[in-house]
Amino acid sequence: MEYEREQKPMNDNINAEQWTTMRGDVKSWWGMVTDSDLDRIAGRKDQMVRRLQEAYGYERNYAEQEVDRRFKEFSEKSSGAVAHLTSKAQELGANAADKANDAATAVGDKMESLAVAIRANAPSEGRVGTAASTIADGLTSASSYLRDKKYTNLAKDVTGLVRTYPIHSLLIGVGVGYLLARRTR
Repeated sequence: MEYEREQKPMNDNINAEQWTTMRGDVKSWWGMVTDSDLDRIAGRKDQMVRRLQEAYGYERNYAEQEVDRRFKEFSEKSSGAVAHLTSKAQELGANAADKANDAATAVGDKMESLAVAIRANAPSEGRVGTAASTIADGLTSASSYLRDKKYTNLAKDVTGLVRTYPIHSLLIGVGVGYLLARRTR
Protein backbone atom coordinates (compact mmCIF):
# COMPACT_ATOMS: atom_id res chain seq x y z
CA MET A 1 0.00 0.00 0.00
CA GLU A 2 1.53 3.28 -1.09
CA TYR A 3 1.45 6.21 1.30
CA GLU A 4 -0.09 9.39 -0.12
CA ARG A 5 1.05 12.73 1.30
CA GLU A 6 -2.39 14.37 0.77
CA GLN A 7 -3.94 12.09 3.41
CA LYS A 8 -1.71 13.21 6.28
CA PRO A 9 -3.94 13.97 9.27
CA MET A 10 -1.58 16.42 10.96
CA ASN A 11 1.29 18.76 10.22
CA ASP A 12 4.80 17.32 10.10
CA ASN A 13 5.58 18.76 13.52
CA ILE A 14 3.66 18.90 16.78
CA ASN A 15 3.76 22.08 18.85
CA ALA A 16 5.55 21.97 22.20
CA GLU A 17 2.36 22.01 24.30
CA GLN A 18 0.82 19.10 22.38
CA TRP A 19 4.10 17.20 22.47
CA THR A 20 4.32 17.49 26.24
CA THR A 21 0.79 16.08 26.49
CA MET A 22 1.52 13.31 23.95
CA ARG A 23 4.75 11.99 25.47
CA GLY A 24 3.03 9.46 27.74
CA ASP A 25 0.91 8.16 24.89
CA VAL A 26 3.93 7.89 22.60
CA LYS A 27 5.73 5.77 25.22
CA SER A 28 2.70 3.51 25.57
CA TRP A 29 2.43 3.10 21.79
CA TRP A 30 6.10 2.42 21.24
CA GLY A 31 7.73 1.06 24.40
CA MET A 32 11.23 1.06 22.90
CA VAL A 33 11.18 4.86 22.62
CA THR A 34 12.92 6.32 25.68
CA ASP A 35 12.54 9.68 27.43
CA SER A 36 15.87 10.66 25.94
CA ASP A 37 14.52 9.81 22.47
CA LEU A 38 11.42 11.88 23.14
CA ASP A 39 13.56 14.84 24.17
CA ARG A 40 15.51 14.59 20.91
CA ILE A 41 12.36 14.08 18.80
CA ALA A 42 10.66 17.13 20.37
CA GLY A 43 7.51 16.77 18.28
CA ARG A 44 9.27 16.54 14.91
CA LYS A 45 7.58 13.91 12.80
CA ASP A 46 10.64 13.10 10.71
CA GLN A 47 12.64 12.37 13.88
CA MET A 48 9.84 10.14 15.20
CA VAL A 49 9.72 8.20 11.93
CA ARG A 50 13.51 7.80 11.98
CA ARG A 51 13.45 6.51 15.58
CA LEU A 52 10.74 3.96 14.76
CA GLN A 53 12.78 2.74 11.81
CA GLU A 54 15.81 2.29 14.07
CA ALA A 55 14.00 0.71 17.03
CA TYR A 56 11.52 -1.52 15.23
CA GLY A 57 13.03 -1.93 11.76
CA TYR A 58 9.97 -0.42 10.08
CA GLU A 59 10.09 0.63 6.44
CA ARG A 60 9.90 4.43 6.10
CA ASN A 61 6.39 4.42 4.55
CA TYR A 62 5.07 2.10 7.24
CA ALA A 63 6.65 4.19 10.00
CA GLU A 64 5.09 7.35 8.55
CA GLN A 65 1.68 5.66 8.38
CA GLU A 66 1.99 4.50 12.00
CA VAL A 67 2.96 7.96 13.21
CA ASP A 68 0.12 9.56 11.26
CA ARG A 69 -2.38 7.00 12.56
CA ARG A 70 -1.33 7.49 16.19
CA PHE A 71 -1.23 11.27 15.89
CA LYS A 72 -4.71 11.20 14.35
CA GLU A 73 -5.98 9.01 17.23
CA PHE A 74 -4.49 11.44 19.73
CA SER A 75 -6.03 14.41 17.92
CA GLU A 76 -9.47 12.78 17.87
CA LYS A 77 -9.19 11.87 21.55
CA SER A 78 -8.17 15.44 22.42
CA SER A 79 -10.92 17.04 20.34
CA GLY A 80 -13.46 14.71 21.94
CA ALA A 81 -12.36 15.87 25.39
CA VAL A 82 -12.61 19.51 24.34
CA ALA A 83 -16.09 18.94 22.91
CA HIS A 84 -17.13 17.26 26.17
CA LEU A 85 -15.81 20.15 28.25
CA THR A 86 -17.53 22.67 25.96
CA SER A 87 -20.81 20.79 26.33
CA LYS A 88 -20.47 20.74 30.13
CA ALA A 89 -19.67 24.47 30.22
CA GLN A 90 -22.75 25.23 28.11
CA GLU A 91 -24.86 23.05 30.38
CA LEU A 92 -23.56 24.85 33.48
CA GLY A 93 -24.21 28.22 31.83
CA ALA A 94 -27.77 27.21 31.00
CA ASN A 95 -28.34 26.03 34.58
CA ALA A 96 -26.93 29.29 35.95
CA ALA A 97 -29.18 31.32 33.64
CA ASP A 98 -32.20 29.27 34.74
CA LYS A 99 -31.35 29.88 38.39
CA ALA A 100 -30.87 33.59 37.72
CA ASN A 101 -34.26 33.72 35.96
CA ASP A 102 -35.88 31.93 38.90
CA ALA A 103 -34.20 34.32 41.36
CA ALA A 104 -35.37 37.37 39.39
CA THR A 105 -38.93 36.04 39.41
CA ALA A 106 -38.75 35.36 43.17
CA VAL A 107 -37.42 38.86 43.85
CA GLY A 108 -40.19 40.29 41.66
CA ASP A 109 -42.79 38.38 43.68
CA LYS A 110 -41.34 39.66 46.97
CA MET A 111 -41.34 43.22 45.66
CA GLU A 112 -44.98 42.91 44.69
CA SER A 113 -45.80 41.61 48.19
CA LEU A 114 -43.95 44.57 49.69
CA ALA A 115 -45.89 46.98 47.45
CA VAL A 116 -49.18 45.43 48.58
CA ALA A 117 -48.11 45.70 52.24
CA ILE A 118 -47.13 49.37 51.81
CA ARG A 119 -50.46 50.20 50.17
CA ALA A 120 -52.36 48.37 52.92
CA ASN A 121 -50.51 49.91 55.88
CA ALA A 122 -49.48 53.40 54.74
CA PRO A 123 -51.76 56.39 55.12
CA SER A 124 -53.63 57.28 51.97
CA GLU A 125 -53.40 61.08 52.37
CA GLY A 126 -50.72 63.66 52.95
CA ARG A 127 -47.04 63.68 52.10
CA VAL A 128 -46.39 60.29 53.68
CA GLY A 129 -49.34 58.81 51.74
CA THR A 130 -48.06 60.31 48.47
CA ALA A 131 -44.52 59.03 49.13
CA ALA A 132 -45.83 55.57 50.08
CA SER A 133 -47.97 55.43 46.95
CA THR A 134 -45.01 56.46 44.76
CA ILE A 135 -42.79 53.80 46.37
CA ALA A 136 -45.49 51.14 46.00
CA ASP A 137 -45.97 52.06 42.33
CA GLY A 138 -42.21 51.83 41.76
CA LEU A 139 -42.06 48.44 43.48
CA THR A 140 -44.99 47.17 41.40
CA SER A 141 -43.34 48.38 38.20
CA ALA A 142 -40.00 46.82 39.14
CA SER A 143 -41.78 43.63 40.18
CA SER A 144 -43.49 43.18 36.82
CA TYR A 145 -40.23 43.99 35.03
CA LEU A 146 -38.33 41.31 36.95
CA ARG A 147 -41.05 38.70 36.41
CA ASP A 148 -41.45 39.44 32.69
CA LYS A 149 -37.82 39.86 31.64
CA LYS A 150 -35.31 37.03 31.51
CA TYR A 151 -31.81 37.20 32.94
CA THR A 152 -30.16 37.96 29.58
CA ASN A 153 -32.48 40.93 29.07
CA LEU A 154 -31.71 42.19 32.57
CA ALA A 155 -27.98 42.01 31.90
CA LYS A 156 -28.40 43.89 28.60
CA ASP A 157 -30.53 46.56 30.25
CA VAL A 158 -28.06 47.06 33.10
CA THR A 159 -25.20 47.26 30.61
CA GLY A 160 -27.14 49.86 28.63
CA LEU A 161 -27.79 51.92 31.76
CA VAL A 162 -24.14 51.80 32.79
CA ARG A 163 -23.08 52.94 29.32
CA THR A 164 -25.69 55.71 29.30
CA TYR A 165 -24.97 56.91 32.85
CA PRO A 166 -21.38 55.90 33.67
CA ILE A 167 -20.79 58.45 36.45
CA HIS A 168 -24.11 57.69 38.13
CA SER A 169 -23.38 53.96 37.88
CA LEU A 170 -19.94 54.41 39.41
CA LEU A 171 -21.37 56.42 42.30
CA ILE A 172 -24.09 53.83 42.90
CA GLY A 173 -21.49 51.08 42.85
CA VAL A 174 -19.31 52.93 45.35
CA GLY A 175 -22.34 53.56 47.57
CA VAL A 176 -23.45 49.93 47.50
CA GLY A 177 -19.88 48.81 48.18
CA TYR A 178 -19.66 51.18 51.14
CA LEU A 179 -22.95 49.93 52.57
CA LEU A 180 -21.92 46.29 52.16
CA ALA A 181 -18.57 46.98 53.80
CA ARG A 182 -20.27 48.68 56.75
CA ARG A 183 -22.71 45.83 57.11
CA THR A 184 -20.03 43.12 57.19
CA ARG A 185 -18.11 44.70 60.09
